[in-house]
Amino acid sequence: MSKVVMSLPEGMVKNCLIGGGISLLSYVLLQMLCALLVDRGILGLEQIYPLVCVTAALASFLGCGYSVLKGKGTSMLPVPVVVVVFLCLTLAAALLTTDAVSIENGLTGLGLSMAAGGLLAALVGYNLPKGNRGRTAPRRKRRR
Repeated sequence: MSKVVMSLPEGMVKNCLIGGGISLLSYVLLQMLCALLVDRGILGLEQIYPLVCVTAALASFLGCGYSVLKGKGTSMLPVPVVVVVFLCLTLAAALLTTDAVSIENGLTGLGLSMAAGGLLAALVGYNLPKGNRGRTAPRRKRRR
């Protein structure tokens, strides 16, 4: 094994894969909700691309949030890994269902939305109270 893989915190790879899976599952469910809203006529067809970007950011936030909360310590290393896993899973699904994926079809906006959701999760996770994550509380000395 390489030094990079051996120096990663314990369980980070598993948390990143689970976070990417959570992102993909929530993205699919949110897309189904958006398709239902468009089908019912509540939302117009011109609002599909902004909805795709918003759902990508929200799904990325959920997956990265899981990864940040499960990670021990203050490292934000899992956030870009979860975003990359989510993007790779989304691109794999797109390549399985279409002939070609191109940047003109909005791939850049989708990737930036995923990154924005991950960044938001990192900012929120960094500002959460640390509690006893990563360190043990010092013991008080008894006075006699």
